[in-house]
Amino acid sequence: MSIVPFPKFSRFVSARRGQAAAVTLGIVAVIALFVLWQVWQWFFCRIEIEPGMFGILIAKMGKDLPPGEIIAPDASYKGIQLNVLPEGRHFYDPIFWDWELLPMLEIPNKHLGVQLCFYGKDFTEEELAAGKVIAEKGEKGLQRDVLMPGRYRINKYAEAVEVHPAVEVPAGFVGVVTWFGGTTQPLTSSTADLQPEPEGRASEFLVESGRKGVSREVLTPGVHYLNPYLCRVTLMDCRSQRFELSGNDALRFPSSDAFDMTVLMTVEWAIDPARAPEIFVRIGELDANHEKNEILQKVVIPAIRGYGRIEGSKYTALDYISGNSRQAFQNTLFEKIRATCGPKGILIKSVLINDIEPPQEIATPIREREIAKEELNRNKNQLLQAQAEQSLARSEEMVKLERDRVAASTQNKVKIIDATNKQKVALINQERRLQMEATLLEAARREAEAILSRGRAESDVVLLAATAEAEAIKKSIEAFKTAENYAYFEFVSRVAPAMQSIFANTEGVFGRIFQNIVAPRRDEKGGN
Repeated sequence: MSIVPFPKFSRFVSARRGQAAAVTLGIVAVIALFVLWQVWQWFFCRIEIEPGMFGILIAKMGKDLPPGEIIAPDASYKGIQLNVLPEGRHFYDPIFWDWELLPMLEIPNKHLGVQLCFYGKDFTEEELAAGKVIAEKGEKGLQRDVLMPGRYRINKYAEAVEVHPAVEVPAGFVGVVTWFGGTTQPLTSSTADLQPEPEGRASEFLVESGRKGVSREVLTPGVHYLNPYLCRVTLMDCRSQRFELSGNDALRFPSSDAFDMTVLMTVEWAIDPARAPEIFVRIGELDANHEKNEILQKVVIPAIRGYGRIEGSKYTALDYISGNSRQAFQNTLFEKIRATCGPKGILIKSVLINDIEPPQEIATPIREREIAKEELNRNKNQLLQAQAEQSLARSEEMVKLERDRVAASTQNKVKIIDATNKQKVALINQERRLQMEATLLEAARREAEAILSRGRAESDVVLLAATAEAEAIKKSIEAFKTAENYAYFEFVSRVAPAMQSIFANTEGVFGRIFQNIVAPRRDEKGGN
């Protein structure tokens, strides 16, 4: 065992103490750094994003952006970052990062958002030459897809959003869609040609989905979210329309006898919803003002005026005034107009002639003649009516007399029948009472006989019982030889069961009763 000298031991202890102090100081320094780090993170690096807000990050350090780019592809590049910070708590070092808090974009109901991206690939020269204006996903420019109603975090440095109202097709309407984006489709027919196409063949003026032009498909009633930079929607009213031909618009034509006729009429029509795109392309748009309504001006009104003059000129002015040909003219005109407008997608529902105005120089005498004829017919009808009323009054009087006679006869017969019935009822009641009294008499007689029989039977029973009892007593007396012995027997038989013992003197009055049945003693004293 070696012994360390004292000076070396002191240096060893001092060295140990120095190491412990250094370790303690290091631990304190680490704790202090950790606390300072947490304070730095909490007070300087913390980003609190409230609901309805979002944050845009901007990197202060990193690689430079490629030429022409304004948005950093990822976090290794400095500049505005594409991805944004959602609601919540985030920690970013302000030495390396900067940020900006913005409110979220809210798109209300029945609205949409159109995106314009500031980053992505540019259009090629071929695409620009082809007239491409709508960018696909990942390309710079106006985006094809739209944002539906809701809340979105839109990085204003990366894209802009325009809010537009959605397309709302009311009930009774359809929407015709004209697409601006897509490939072109050459037209093989002239839009000025209004001749109907062969049945079963699709319209050559319409395009399929994905092509520029007017789409074959229509929008049904409801809300549709379509990009307004990609297409335009024209509303076509498919409800029934009424057009009045009156005033300056009235139908005028010469009659077959060269008189000018003026016809006031109403036409009810509508467009076929399935053929609304074809009507829009080949004919034009609807308008509330009939002078600007291309369907009316190009198809309906020319058909009415053309066939109206042709068919109306087949009748004389007298026919129109008398009204004999009005219905035939109306029906023929309706069939002609419907057959002409139907292949073009226009449905003619009714043609109604309201009035026909002939020239006054012939209308007045003809009208007066017709009035005179009507007056004559009315007078004849009144005469016939008066005769009919006179005949009816006579018939009614005869009917009344016959009714009174029948009523009197009926009343007399009723009284006779009633008296006869009462007589029969009285006789029946008397016979019933007589039978009832006879029955009661017979019952009384039988009851008296029964009472007499019961009395005789009871007297016979009593007599027989008394005879039997007397016969029994007689037999008993004969058995006991004398009546006194029988009486004595009866007395003893009835008294004996109630007596236990008798103490009496045989010579007394009571003892003499039993002296005949008690033998005297030999000494003749006392009794047994």
